[in-house]
Amino acid sequence: MTTTPITYMYTPASSVDRLASSLERGADVVIFDLEDAVAPAQKTAAREGLVAFLAELEEPGQTRIHVRINSLSSAWGHDDLRALREAPHVTGVRVPKVTSPEQIAEVRAVVPELEIHALIEDAEAVAAMRSICRAPDVTSVSLGDNDMRAALHLRGEAAMDIIRVQLVVELAAAGKNPPTGSVYPNVEDNDGLHRDSLRLRDLGFAGRSAIHPRQLEPIRRAFQPSFEDIAHARRVIEAADVAEAEGRGAVALEDGSFVDQPFVDDARYIISLTRSND
Repeated sequence: MTTTPITYMYTPASSVDRLASSLERGADVVIFDLEDAVAPAQKTAAREGLVAFLAELEEPGQTRIHVRINSLSSAWGHDDLRALREAPHVTGVRVPKVTSPEQIAEVRAVVPELEIHALIEDAEAVAAMRSICRAPDVTSVSLGDNDMRAALHLRGEAAMDIIRVQLVVELAAAGKNPPTGSVYPNVEDNDGLHRDSLRLRDLGFAGRSAIHPRQLEPIRRAFQPSFEDIAHARRVIEAADVAEAEGRGAVALEDGSFVDQPFVDDARYIISLTRSND
């Protein structure tokens, strides 16, 4: 079964001395960032440095590599995208400020082999959320929380949670994986990060991004299922396998309770969040 990533760590592409070490921090996915983390005057040099680093990298280990490009409406986005066309080891491109499924198709035309992870960050994107989530080439959709708050003049979490739940529903309806949470900006407040991550988990999110290695453990602890959850999920899957082998539609557990297909699907999802030491 495919493992669902839980931890995503942003690393500025301009920090050449940190690119290699970021792959050794234990994140499921490292996102080399060409957008927000890089000053305009450094954009071209950061892209060139990243491409050179990837060309020389022998093996990224277990960590997957994504690259966040600049928006397609910027002066750098299309060049970023073309640079990834031949870059080795990259498995996904993260596209900021997506407002339409046509932009997803535009990205696919340039990098046909990469996963496409869309970020929606303003009112136009929220209005187009359903069509973006249902774009056949989009792998995942996430929110850019800070840009969203500024664009919509939001205060607190109540309004953001409405948008978050809307995204969870739209991705589920499109048959896509749950969204991942945005970064928690205070790298000194791991207790707050853990509490906030638990809240996102309860809203239906599956992991979140980090901006510092010390944030990975609290995120992982919040989103990984408990031993009890894993054990129950395995019982559900085993019962479902037995029922299928016997040609029965009903899935009965040892305690006499019955579960239907949505519970089986959820059990498989829980198992996908487990790691080898769980």
